[in-house]
This record gives sequence, C-alpha cells and structure tokens, in this order.
Amino acid sequence: MPCPCRINGSATYGHCEATLYLRIKQGHYGDVDLGGMQMVRSGGMCAVNYERLSALYFDSSASAAQREALMKLMASFSQEQAAQFPHVRAVPFNTQIMDEHLFNIALPGILEMIVDRNWGEASPPIPFVAAQDGFANTLQYVQNIRYRMHDRAAGLEFDYSRRQANYRVVDLTAEQYRSKSMLIQFTDGTGWFSARQLELITAQHLALPRVDDIRKEAVRLRAATGH
Repeated sequence: MPCPCRINGSATYGHCEATLYLRIKQGHYGDVDLGGMQMVRSGGMCAVNYERLSALYFDSSASAAQREALMKLMASFSQEQAAQFPHVRAVPFNTQIMDEHLFNIALPGILEMIVDRNWGEASPPIPFVAAQDGFANTLQYVQNIRYRMHDRAAGLEFDYSRRQANYRVVDLTAEQYRSKSMLIQFTDGTGWFSARQLELITAQHLALPRVDDIRKEAVRLRAATGH
C-alpha cells in the first residue's frame, strides 16, 4: 500500500482483485430511493476500470427497481456510460459494524471481509489522503484482517487476507462530475497525480499521500497487531 491505481499509476502486477462493500445511508438515483441499500462489487479488474464488472451482489432485501437503478449508476462511471454485468446475484448480507471502525461483512458461502480502521488502536492511526476513486477524492488506508472470495460461477476464488484495504466516506452528487471536481476524471496513468489533479487537491485542501510514510506505518501497525 498505497495501491498505485489510487495515485494515478497502474496496478503493480497488471491487475487487482478489488472488492467494494458499499453501504448507502441516504441517496437516490432519479426517482428511486437508494437509502439503506447494501452492495458488494468484486472482480479481477483495476478499481478505476468500470467497463467490465465481474460480479455484483445485492442484499436480497433490495427491490428490483433499486437494483436496476444502482446498476445504471455504476455504468454511468464509465466513459461510454455503459458497463457489462456478467454476474449479478441477490443474496443475504450479514453485516456487523462497530462504532464505524470495525466492519465484518459476510455473504454466506461467498465473501468474508473484516477490516479495522483503527488497526487495534483507540482511533484511526492513518489519516484520510487524496486518492482517485469513483465515489470520493479521499480515502483512509485501513487494516485488512480477512478478505476471502469464493464464487466459482463468477470465476472469483482468492484469499487476500492481510493485504491492502481502504475506507471511504461518500458524499457525492452528479454535480461533482459535471463540474469536473473528481480526481478520477483526470486519470492518465503516469504514476503520480497529474497537473490537473494536483490543482484539484490544492483547491479542495486535500492531504497528499506520503507514500513511504504510509507504507512504513502500515508495516509497524501490522507487526503490532500480529495480522
């Protein structure tokens, strides 16, 4: 960590098995209320590539209208305003969230994900920093305790526990994209934030990630927690 695709680079090994758990407290797409929805998106693709989404899982309590609206929203992040959804399922979600820092997300028989923003400490030791992402311009690197994916039908079989994880707070409307205020809109893959991205980071008073410091702190914290 940090993952190179978050700072305008390419995935270190040419791919990344990114899995997103999204919990919507309040929001809508068109006339469809999305409040209370939960979704997991997982696949063997770079996190900033929305052209092909390997698997999309909805909480079985979500309505058909909500699922359709969220798929349209996800597709809207691609340049063509379209995306492929080769594997979509509605399944039960078992989620336990403690004080907005410890997240235990389980899709029985499919996904086990446990992350801790606090790395076992009283408060998060790693601050929010600038990062390119479809939902936010900042993220916080957190402790990946468990990350196992098992869905043969989707071609997703891996255990990347104890590797990289991050946390985002999403406060997003279409206006941020219309006004070109999102870092991800100026991705060019050069390995560090582009000139336009740096302008946005300065204008929005975002903290630049000190990559070496974050990496060293993560190593220290992992050693301290034993994970």
